[in-house]
Amino acid sequence: MSLNFLPGRPNATPQTACQATWQNHTIFAYCSGNNLIILTNKFTRLQTIYTQSDCTAVDINSQNGFIALSFHNRVLIYKPIHQIMQNPKWTQCCQLFHDDTPVNCLRWSSDNELAIGSDFLSFWKIKDNFGVYQPILQWNQKQPKPVYNVIISQDSQLIVSIGKYDCNAKLWKRVSIVGEQAIFNLTMLPHPKHITAMRWKKEPDQVSKNNTASHALYTLCEDKVLRIWSCFEMEKNHTVQIWGEVPLSPTQKFCVIIDNWIIRQTLSVKDSEIFDISDSDIVILGSMTGEMEVLALNNLSQDPPKPMTKKTISHKKVKKATMLNDTRYLYFPEIQPYDNVKGKLSFLVHDLQGVIRHLLIDILQLINNKTEDLSAALEHKFTGHNKSVQKLVRSSDGEALLTTSRFSENGVWYPQKLNHGVSLRLQNTIQTESPIKFAVVHELGKLVICLLENGALQAWECPTNRKEDSEQKQSYLRVETRLKEDKKIHPIVMLNTPEPNHSHERHFTALIFSDGSIKAFEVSLTRGIFEVKSDSLDIDGDDIYKISIIDPVHQTFVSNRPLISLITKKGLTRTYKAIVNYNDRHVQWIKACEINTGIMNCTCIRGSSTGKLCIVDSTGKVMSLWDLNRGVLEYEETFHNPIEDIDWTSTEYGQSIVSIGFTGYALLYTQLRYDYTNNTPSYLPIEKIDITAHTAHNIGDSVWMKNGTFVVASGNQFYIKDKSLDLTDPFTYQSIGSRKILSNDILHLSSVLNGPLPVYHPQFLIQAIYANKLQLVKELLLRLFLALRKLDFESQDVSNLDSNLGMDPLKYFIAKDRDYPVESFPDPYPCFNKTVSLALTEQLTKTTLPYLTRHQQITLITVIEAVDEVTKNENIVDYNGVRFLLGVKLFLSHKNIQKSILMRDVSWALHSDNKEILLSSIDRHITSWNRAREYRITYWIKEQDLVKKFEDIAKYEFSKDDKRDPSRCAIFYLALKKKQILLSLWKMAIGHPEQQKMVRFISNDFTVPRWRTAALKNAFVLLSKHRYMDAAVFFLLTDSLKDCVNVLCKQVHDMDLAIGVCRVYEGDNGPVLGELLTAQMLPETIKENDRWKASFIYWKLRKQEVAIKALLTAPIDLENNSSIVDKEVCVNRSFLVEDPALLYLYNHLRNRNLKYFIGSLNVEAKIECTLILRVTDILCRMGCNYLAVSLVKNWKFIERNSIPIQKLLKSPTKDRAYSAIGAMASEPISTARMRPSLFDKFGSPSASDIESPNPKLPNSLLDDFLQPPPNSTSSNSLAQSSSSAPRSILDEFVSSSYSQHKENLTPKAPNDSVGETDNSEKRKDKLSKDILDDLSSQKPQKPKKSAITKNLLDDFV
Repeated sequence: MSLNFLPGRPNATPQTACQATWQNHTIFAYCSGNNLIILTNKFTRLQTIYTQSDCTAVDINSQNGFIALSFHNRVLIYKPIHQIMQNPKWTQCCQLFHDDTPVNCLRWSSDNELAIGSDFLSFWKIKDNFGVYQPILQWNQKQPKPVYNVIISQDSQLIVSIGKYDCNAKLWKRVSIVGEQAIFNLTMLPHPKHITAMRWKKEPDQVSKNNTASHALYTLCEDKVLRIWSCFEMEKNHTVQIWGEVPLSPTQKFCVIIDNWIIRQTLSVKDSEIFDISDSDIVILGSMTGEMEVLALNNLSQDPPKPMTKKTISHKKVKKATMLNDTRYLYFPEIQPYDNVKGKLSFLVHDLQGVIRHLLIDILQLINNKTEDLSAALEHKFTGHNKSVQKLVRSSDGEALLTTSRFSENGVWYPQKLNHGVSLRLQNTIQTESPIKFAVVHELGKLVICLLENGALQAWECPTNRKEDSEQKQSYLRVETRLKEDKKIHPIVMLNTPEPNHSHERHFTALIFSDGSIKAFEVSLTRGIFEVKSDSLDIDGDDIYKISIIDPVHQTFVSNRPLISLITKKGLTRTYKAIVNYNDRHVQWIKACEINTGIMNCTCIRGSSTGKLCIVDSTGKVMSLWDLNRGVLEYEETFHNPIEDIDWTSTEYGQSIVSIGFTGYALLYTQLRYDYTNNTPSYLPIEKIDITAHTAHNIGDSVWMKNGTFVVASGNQFYIKDKSLDLTDPFTYQSIGSRKILSNDILHLSSVLNGPLPVYHPQFLIQAIYANKLQLVKELLLRLFLALRKLDFESQDVSNLDSNLGMDPLKYFIAKDRDYPVESFPDPYPCFNKTVSLALTEQLTKTTLPYLTRHQQITLITVIEAVDEVTKNENIVDYNGVRFLLGVKLFLSHKNIQKSILMRDVSWALHSDNKEILLSSIDRHITSWNRAREYRITYWIKEQDLVKKFEDIAKYEFSKDDKRDPSRCAIFYLALKKKQILLSLWKMAIGHPEQQKMVRFISNDFTVPRWRTAALKNAFVLLSKHRYMDAAVFFLLTDSLKDCVNVLCKQVHDMDLAIGVCRVYEGDNGPVLGELLTAQMLPETIKENDRWKASFIYWKLRKQEVAIKALLTAPIDLENNSSIVDKEVCVNRSFLVEDPALLYLYNHLRNRNLKYFIGSLNVEAKIECTLILRVTDILCRMGCNYLAVSLVKNWKFIERNSIPIQKLLKSPTKDRAYSAIGAMASEPISTARMRPSLFDKFGSPSASDIESPNPKLPNSLLDDFLQPPPNSTSSNSLAQSSSSAPRSILDEFVSSSYSQHKENLTPKAPNDSVGETDNSEKRKDKLSKDILDDLSSQKPQKPKKSAITKNLLDDFV
């Protein structure tokens, strides 16, 4: 990261800037307002020191690094804290005060002595008394007029002073030192005109220690002659005489001198001899057009001096804008070598108009006369505000920036590329009569519309067509109008309302007031400002608690976007769009979206036009990031310090980057892909911009400009960060982690962390398995193995790995696994098998794949093992079982962060036909109750299996740790109604403190009221002692299952155990379980918006038609759930709410039997369609773009309006045999793979076609319900297919389900061929009529009850 500074506008005094070399490092200091700015370490370290009033002069002592600073009538002395330059910092050590007149100038000499010019000329010594610094006045002299400039020789023997417009320079010679006093005598140096500049020729400090007798003095006056004076001792007499002159030509306006010691230090001996300047001093004479003449002066370094000679060594041309401006004055702080860079000079130009330019000049180029051009690179520009910046307002496109202050100082800035990084260039200043309250910037900064504190609405034109170096910065007020003052309401935000087609001539601006009313204006620079009609915000009587403009982050002009976001006190958030109708002169406001965040009294809200929103809670320390398009919380983080500011930007692909600003630093976060497998957060902090090292001032405001440039304003300073990242920075390094990234650019990194995944990424593979693409995954893993092997053989870098593994994209879109074209690869690895699995796992332990973190690589190995395991069980487990086994495998690899398998995995198991096999695969792991809870067995295994597991767990819990404690297994034995076993265990529990009491008590008969009451009393006493598990046991002793379950659920917080006890104690589907699910589990589920759990609850309550609907609908919208939970409490706390796997399960279930099918018909087509689009969106956000395309391509919709289905829905269902679980018990147990899917059967001309599906089959599910017209060969469109004859959906159900139920539902049903069709319309109508009649009249026989209690899961399969 390169952070550039604009540390503040330099003051317009001659001695406002100073440069010196201390310990071989260049130090630059200048005054800006009441701040002292110190730059060190090649201008990368900044220190800001604050004083009481505006500073006038600064000087650095190159001998010891002390800095003297004057403001008003005082001088402050700062000393360096460290003598080493690693992390330089200065601190105040003393202050000087001479008289009440302002100090204009000051200069150090080498021996910590200081000359100060006010109305007096005074000479001081800073004395060091063991670390305490004490200023001693050694001499002073009242002057006829204030001292304008003073210079002192290095040995403190000579001082030269002038007043403003003096023609005589006063040379003070130190005569004697008596005690603490010094005595000076005076010589006058006459000049023909006013003196403009003067300086002593300097030597490095160690040379000056020898007290050279002669000194050279340069003076420049208005007659355009540079005079060189020599001061030397001759026969004890001090002599001053003119030693040489260098006249300037009429065009030459300025002169810069480079002392000989700098040449010696920066040039090698060889070079200085080649150019014959080893003893010369260099003078540069320059004109305002950038032409320079370079002269060498010889013999000045001789002692005693010889006559001076001069010669021109080169003529140069420098790009004018780099160095100069159309200005009358230029000041050049002393030129210095640039740190320890050989051959480079640090050259500063101060124009007294608010800018100091810093150039690097190559000395060899300067003295070489072969080329004329001098490439002086503009390294830095030091400028900024004079007063503190209050607010930064960017133009919609991020090209320009308006800065406002509490005074009438406002500026329009543009990004400017420097040699390294980006800075800002002041283009215009806007002088308003009153401070700006709100502003909108248009037309790349050429138009600024602002509302002032005094109620004036103004439009300013800010011309940009001036030359880059022009000093004309003013803007012009073109039109203005006054707002009527209203005491009751005040404007709270001002924004731009874009028209559908952008017009450069007119702009619409809206002011929103505190009561939600809006005033809209049309602003035109040529025609004026007109008010236009505008609706008010439709806020339904709510308060506007906080409101903010939404950051426009699109890379191009977009008018149809949300413009403002507001939040009520209770946390209801809304965003609004504006539609501008130019012809009617009317602005209409539309609510774009509304979500309930549940964040009360938020302190800050800020949205981005890509549909993201950041909200800070009432403490100011918790930041939450929301996705408005999907209405979910994506990320939340708590900080130690309160958040002050939020700003959004995005990459060209629409991936968001947000900055969270605090008082002294800002954190930048980029969005990440959604990750449903590892539950990693969806945002990542990637950079910290800390300004506390540079200034003590708090951040005033921050804003993003285009191309990832981030600007922070603090006091009167700007800090500008370009888009590059510093990969060595510990914060950035930790965030990027073990990923390999190719470019250190924040926008590129954001694209890498989002965008499509490489197809070998574990998240892609897991989602592909959920999407029923096991064969695809096997081929991808085999291809990965072969690709890595090939790279290994050819000794290529792994970064050459193709992220698509050379796969044919069409293979991703094959709907059914059985239609997947199996490709045979050359031996010895023709297909994915155990050998490949082991070899690939071994490769991955040695090779780091590109774009994968270590953790993701471990997950990839887990997926490989899971696929290997699934391949073994492929023929005995149905596909839901496969998904469950994958979920278990992932859980085992993430045990450190995941407490149990997910509800998603429970659902796979629940809807699998092979629960016994699934249980047997994990049975060996389940010993204790904790283990059972990890696998959530009470949710999904069959009742008789659960009874058996309860017995096993009870035995284990009793004897674990060799403690033999019956209280640990009591709940299990009582649930199994085996009180006697528990009694005998208590009898065996010798040494247990409660053994005697328990044996006596449990021996009683608890059906007798006396003992029942005693047990209940004991239970309540135990509750009061917080012995919740024992209390639950006592409730169960009294046959009070409901109380027992309540304690387990509310106090023990073990919902798994509560469900298990219910199922074992009262059998499946008992009333207590029903009540537990509806009263305890459902409200929590609605609040969490957990669709997996909601579907499970309704499935358990035997409401299958609601269970399937729950997969696609928010739980609060099912049945009358909105009455159970207040809608305001429902907040989507996680982006994981809408899991793409929900859709896969929904599709599986609706093809499974009639009950689910009817339930799926209750889901409106619109909801289904919206959901598919949202899931597509989520899959893309996860990086699984191929799977998103596959989903859209293969999804089939049901035509809900076809007549037979309407009749089917109206057929009488009062006869409970259908909706009772019992009626479905007779459905044969067969895997989904074996039974042909409902939707494959429709529309196929003959049974034989089922085996070899035609690639041109229609894509829309409704085509399958309708007979395709004879001439249709291509894929039918919706319109074509709906015109063909309707066909009864029941044919299929009758043949695939009911015919196997041995219930002769209809003699005319075509049982022999599944897909048989008959083109005669009559026959078809009659057929559908018969089926429906039969369905409504005939009652199927109920299956016989079996001896053991029926399990809901058995019934279902």
